[in-house]
Amino acid sequence: MEGLQGNLEALYSPGEVASQLNIQRQTVTKYARIFETEGFVFHKDEKGNRAYTDTNISMFRRVTDIKNKPGITLETAIKGVIPMYKKDSITPGVTEISTENEHHNGVTNEKLDMLMQALAEQQKLILEQNKKIDSLQEQLNEHRLDVKGRDTKLLEYIREHQKERKEEMVFIAQNEVAAAKQEDQKKSFLARLFGK
Repeated sequence: MEGLQGNLEALYSPGEVASQLNIQRQTVTKYARIFETEGFVFHKDEKGNRAYTDTNISMFRRVTDIKNKPGITLETAIKGVIPMYKKDSITPGVTEISTENEHHNGVTNEKLDMLMQALAEQQKLILEQNKKIDSLQEQLNEHRLDVKGRDTKLLEYIREHQKERKEEMVFIAQNEVAAAKQEDQKKSFLARLFGK
C-alpha cells in the first residue's frame, strides 16, 4: 500500500509498519486487533485490509517500549497507550482534522514549495550551463578548424621549404661536380703540359 494517501496522512501496509518498527508483521496485526477490541478504529480499504498512519506507527512504537518493561503485558501496555491516541482513531465516514495535522500539512507544504523552488532554480542553472557548454563546444570546433588550417599551411610551407632546399642541394652538388671536373681538367692539362 506504499504511496496510498488518506485525507491527512500517508498510509502504510502492515509489512511496512513491521519494517519500520523492526518487529514481525503478525505482531502488527496482533496489536491492531487488541486496539480494535478496545474500540480503536483503523483505516481499512474496500477489501477490509488495514492501513496504518504515522500516528498509528508512533502508537505501536510506544506499546513496544512499554511492554518491554518488567511485569507489563501487551494488553496492559495497549490500555495505557489508548487514552493518548483515542482522538486519532478513525471513525467510519468521518475524519477529524486536528490542528497538529494542519500544522504538519502547512510545514510539509512549505517544505514542498521550497523544494520546488530549489528544483526550478537548479533547472535554470542546468539550462544556463548547457548553453555555456554549447558555446564552448562551438568555440572548440572553430579552434580545431583554425588549428587544422594552420597545420595544413605549415605542412605546405615545410614541403615548399624542403623542395627549395632540395633544389639548392642539387644546385650545390652540380656546382661541386662541375668544379671538381674543372679541377680535374686543370690537373690533367697541367700534367700534360709539364709531363707529370
